[in-house]
Amino acid sequence: MSLSDTAALSASPPRSARWEFGGHLYGLEPLALPPTRLPRPVGHAPGPLPERLVPHPPGRAVDGLPPTSESEVERLFWFRWITGHQTTFILWQLLAAVLDEARRPGADPDALARGARALVRGYSLMLLYSGSPPRPLYERVIRGPIARMHPNLSGSWARDYAGVRPLIRGKTRLGGEREAAALAAECELNERVHRGIAARLVPSGVSLLLDGEVRRGERPLGRDTLRWLYDGIFLTTRAAVSHEAVTGQLLRRLHAILLDLSANGLHPACAPSAEQEPPDLLGDDVLALTAAFPETLLGLAAIAGPPGAGQPLAGASPR
Repeated sequence: MSLSDTAALSASPPRSARWEFGGHLYGLEPLALPPTRLPRPVGHAPGPLPERLVPHPPGRAVDGLPPTSESEVERLFWFRWITGHQTTFILWQLLAAVLDEARRPGADPDALARGARALVRGYSLMLLYSGSPPRPLYERVIRGPIARMHPNLSGSWARDYAGVRPLIRGKTRLGGEREAAALAAECELNERVHRGIAARLVPSGVSLLLDGEVRRGERPLGRDTLRWLYDGIFLTTRAAVSHEAVTGQLLRRLHAILLDLSANGLHPACAPSAEQEPPDLLGDDVLALTAAFPETLLGLAAIAGPPGAGQPLAGASPR
């Protein structure tokens, strides 16, 4: 998709409760995001959420979703890695927009702090989701192929993280005393989840993708080039897309992720792990975070104010 060709963009909400993403089971879709910040529309307020993204209980909506072969298992975790990162990029953009709005006259800092907290929690869930493969599968399916694209790929190349880094690292305060403390605790939980995923997948302590033994060239790539490379690995392009288009892309991904989790769980039985979870992932707050996975994702969809809000998805049952 070229920067001017938004007709190729899949940004419409799912039309049914069944799998519609990527053209086939655990397929991928390109993501388009603004090159800098996503502005929140003036007077934006979240609309009511479609009655069901996934019927509860899931019923026939998840028929055929559990992988039945090794190649399908690998495709599932590649889907989680790419789509989980894409969803994270959207959440970072939405979070940066909240922080921008907090600086405007007349902003409601407590309400914005609550919205920011939900977005940070969604980011934590995407860390758990992207980082859910067992270690051997991660090495074979994810780390190996990406290392062939660039052996020292780093999350520091992520274009959208810069706008939220001060908040995540505790450098930015938002809201009154109570709300600011709750948001700071959410950011600290996010950091622990990040450490825990790294410890589980790469116990050596080396970065998730960094290969320190690869020789560096005499002419390293410039930072802007590295950002384009990082976007390309995660099928992300930069274009003049609207807030509605971005939230529509988010809704599509949340719908697919919810279906996957309904069918397979966070740690699928088709890919059992022999590794013990690190201490950072065994705290009561992390376990509670994981237990509330579906409800949290539905809350994110409501905060974003998805296009077509208020219209139930076809095949969805009312609450």
